[in-house]
Amino acid sequence: MTNMLRMFTVLFVAVVVAVAGSSLAQAEGGDIEVIEATAVSQFPEGILFKVAAESEGVIDEARVFIKKADQSGRSSYRSIDVEPGESVSGDTLLPAAGGDYFPPGTKISYYFEVRDKAGGVVRTDEIDFVYEDSRFEWLTVSDGLITVYYYSEYVEERARIILDAAKQTMDEMVGVLGIAPTDPLRIVTYNNYRHMVMALPFRSQAVSEDLQAQGMAFTDERVLLIHGFDPTVTGTTSHEFTHLLVAEAAGGTSAAIPAWFNEGLAEYGNIDQTDEYDAALRYGIYTRRIRPLWFQHTFSGEPEDIIIAYGQGKSVVNFMVDEWGEDKISQVFDSVRQTNDIDLALLQVYGLDQYGIDSAWRVSMGLDPLPPPDVLARQMEEAESSPSSEGGEATEATATDPEAPEEEAAPSIEEETSPEAESSVQPVSTTVATEEPAVAAADRDSGGSSSPCSAPPDGAASTGIGMLALMAAPLSLAGLPFLRRRRK
Repeated sequence: MTNMLRMFTVLFVAVVVAVAGSSLAQAEGGDIEVIEATAVSQFPEGILFKVAAESEGVIDEARVFIKKADQSGRSSYRSIDVEPGESVSGDTLLPAAGGDYFPPGTKISYYFEVRDKAGGVVRTDEIDFVYEDSRFEWLTVSDGLITVYYYSEYVEERARIILDAAKQTMDEMVGVLGIAPTDPLRIVTYNNYRHMVMALPFRSQAVSEDLQAQGMAFTDERVLLIHGFDPTVTGTTSHEFTHLLVAEAAGGTSAAIPAWFNEGLAEYGNIDQTDEYDAALRYGIYTRRIRPLWFQHTFSGEPEDIIIAYGQGKSVVNFMVDEWGEDKISQVFDSVRQTNDIDLALLQVYGLDQYGIDSAWRVSMGLDPLPPPDVLARQMEEAESSPSSEGGEATEATATDPEAPEEEAAPSIEEETSPEAESSVQPVSTTVATEEPAVAAADRDSGGSSSPCSAPPDGAASTGIGMLALMAAPLSLAGLPFLRRRRK
């Protein structure tokens, strides 16, 4: 009997505790009932979050908690203005323009929190949401981690071409970079540039009105925007997709990866390369416009200078692989993640910093090595302080490579001036504007994680006469070495 009484007592206490716990959980939320908790694309302004709730008490506070999906970063929240009462509703806009820019295709997760004056609080379930360009009805094709967004049913074949290019690039480059991606990547493809331009971030006009983005990578959001019907779409997709993979390899140290290395890797991973960057590099060598690598953490100057820099980055990365092997590339990223310094990383892996890599590359190209950095800096300062020659060649062009051969330009090539522009461009793909409105390189202060790349001219356009002449007849410079191309 005593044992039975003890068992009854224990069971009674357990039931009381369970009921109390249930009451406490209910009391935490009070009588609050969330009726609406939604997110709606307000492209291009951003995402509009709406909430509505009711309670027998007075609701006086509502918030929405937001974070970019596929990332481990902390969430942020936005307060929603509501008029205190038993029934409330309100909304708040997460801006996607200006300094707060993020691209269509960005995936976010969110939940709402509603409180009343009595201390009750209710949190909704977390929901994933993809910010879409609401002008179009979007369809998708996927393969593993990669999803391509497109509109219009007749575009599906083109979307699959883009998907195949991205998948092939991933298969080839994950081993080179030493990564194993686990988070999704999204590609948003537009049918023409007029449609795509509204989705791009604010862009500085300081670089050029002759460059037009055909693709742009946003590494923080793991998103590509692509002009799907550009003739070079396979190469553009492959190039830009490599930038996403490079950012993953760098982890939180992406800022330490210089443009020449990032851009060179993007071309190394490009499954549909052309020879235009090689021709641009030959032109840069001939006109003595090749800058030291450590001056190329970002690319700056006129369109020709930027395109030449991309050609140099491609050539240097190919040289590094040919000379020391492909497996060293992943080791560089391992070291960068530890040191957050590209020179230290290169020293640990190759025994050479950027100066040493640059000099070795120049020798391989048949050029004289650079003088020591301190001597080079002094020479460049002296050159910058001296007036330009009467012939019109800019001081910067003369100072770029003090040891370059003293060659006279061929009569068919007009040397262009190279004024210093303060704007900068970093790795994704552009081509020369023809009929479409001009859009220059992305403004790094616009708030996005984009990195626009510049492609050489794709036909007759307003690029300098010198580069066009060289591209039309590259064999006219028979004395210059031809660049080694990656073995496929």
